[in-house]
Amino acid sequence: MKRILSIAALLFLGCSLLFAQADNADEIPADEGSEESEVTFDYHLLKAGDNFLQLNLGLSIPARPVQLNVGGEISIGYTYMLTDHISIGGEACFSYNSTIGKNVLYCIPLLFTGGYHFAIGEFELIGSVSLGGAFENYLDRSYFGLAVKPEIGVYYKFFTEWSIGLSAGLFVLPEWYRDSSKNYTCLIPDIRLGAKYIF
Repeated sequence: MKRILSIAALLFLGCSLLFAQADNADEIPADEGSEESEVTFDYHLLKAGDNFLQLNLGLSIPARPVQLNVGGEISIGYTYMLTDHISIGGEACFSYNSTIGKNVLYCIPLLFTGGYHFAIGEFELIGSVSLGGAFENYLDRSYFGLAVKPEIGVYYKFFTEWSIGLSAGLFVLPEWYRDSSKNYTCLIPDIRLGAKYIF
């Protein structure tokens, strides 16, 4: 008999706790709602703290000097988003152009980059300016000098971590010598196809 009374008391206590919990749930104001209803997903194509690794393949199309033929280039870069729109980063590039005399000009720019990014849907528009130095080699002549590059581009984010796009820029490569009559500025536009990994 004692066992039956003990079991009945435990059942009564358990039911009382369940009903009390249900009553408390009914007392929650409607504007507070449940925890799940307060969860929102705020999606931004670009946001502060994003990191990009980028690989580019491109065509190097010399405007000056005219003795150079269209060549090729490859580059790898890193970008960090300081804000939702402003970025800093760096890039290392290797390019080559043959001459009409069948020789080759090699150029290796190392650049620091600042950029502005603007998102429209899944598209990212970029304007950037890069500043650094470039190693140039032609036959037995080598030169290291200033390199400046303005660039614009558009990328499409086709997956959570991946974007692909096109960009166009202009390498400005001044060469300054003690004899100022030999000073010269190379102007080499390029067009690139690039892929970015976002993390």
